[in-house]
Amino acid sequence: MKEGKNISKVIMAVAGPVIGLLYAVLFPFIGIAVLAKIVVQKTLVPSTIPGYASFGWRPSESYLAGRKKNK
Repeated sequence: MKEGKNISKVIMAVAGPVIGLLYAVLFPFIGIAVLAKIVVQKTLVPSTIPGYASFGWRPSESYLAGRKKNK
């Protein structure tokens, strides 16, 4: 039973720096991908979506007791 605990500690001790190195190496690429996504959304999406999407969110209105029916 003790051998299993020791092996898992060794694996965690080795995996930690490896995962940290991967994070440090890939971080710039993640930033570039996020920046590219934002640029695409700001340039392409606003020109195509407004005709198709309608959002009816009105923060000043709340219908906690239900909506009043018109007579």
